[in-house]
Amino acid sequence: MLYDRPYMRQGPTPESGRLSMVTLLIIINVAVFILQNALNVFFPGVAGYPNQFMTKWFALGGHNFQELKVWTVLTYSFLHEPSFLLHILGNMFMLFMLGRILEPMLGRNRFLWFYLGSAFLSGLLYLVLHFNDRGNVIGASGAIMALLAFFCMLRPEQPITLLLFFVLPITVKPKWILRIGFAVSAFGLLMYELPGTGHVAHSAHLGGLLAGIAYYRFFFTGAPARQASGRSKPSIELPKWFKSKKQNSHSYSYKVNRTNRDELQKEVDRILDKINSSGFGSLSEEEKSTLDRAKDILSR
Repeated sequence: MLYDRPYMRQGPTPESGRLSMVTLLIIINVAVFILQNALNVFFPGVAGYPNQFMTKWFALGGHNFQELKVWTVLTYSFLHEPSFLLHILGNMFMLFMLGRILEPMLGRNRFLWFYLGSAFLSGLLYLVLHFNDRGNVIGASGAIMALLAFFCMLRPEQPITLLLFFVLPITVKPKWILRIGFAVSAFGLLMYELPGTGHVAHSAHLGGLLAGIAYYRFFFTGAPARQASGRSKPSIELPKWFKSKKQNSHSYSYKVNRTNRDELQKEVDRILDKINSSGFGSLSEEEKSTLDRAKDILSR
């Protein structure tokens, strides 16, 4: 059947025996968290302080970067506070909830690059503001904020229900979550982080929100999702006067003989493989139309 394939279902399910990228990222984060705690238990620091090996080599900070530990711009996002279980639980819960929606839409590889790129940009903004400080930043919050911003841009008007304090249900539109997130991050950055009176990296959160919005506006091509949200497709294109007539004259399309079941099945297989590798947003209008028609024809 057309929709029996794993990547045509909702949520990241294993395909061809592979774990979804969301599941793999969660496993890596949890494994690193366990390693951090194991080092603290078996190799405690001086006078019982936490072991500093992971922080020294993988946390992001101006002093680490000045020692040419450039990899920390990414590795910091896989570390979490060992003594604060809610730090990793909150981030992994959000990664699961948002990732299971976004990964099937973007595709496995594009989702990974989006996640890592967002972590990089979040860390970069923190580094610019704290290059001469002695502090560090760790955690996946920046990348999670990027996923949240992307989701809010994708479905700004879709009401969702949240559990406030894990008890009180409230219904809110994603566009308001994004606005509140921006306000809280900007306020925290100006009032607490920059003066040095807080311990939350609001700059990394703000960098993640900006990364998610930038990805949606300049790189995402998911036309069906935009139509569902009532938004037009953002695009970057050359001015009309710059386009030559020669370029326009070479546009073409292909047709599939939809009355031939074998030929249609081959075309459907090719389209589904394309979704598997590049996400649903990479399909052309002709390919989407073929899928819609094939669902009815092949199910007879």
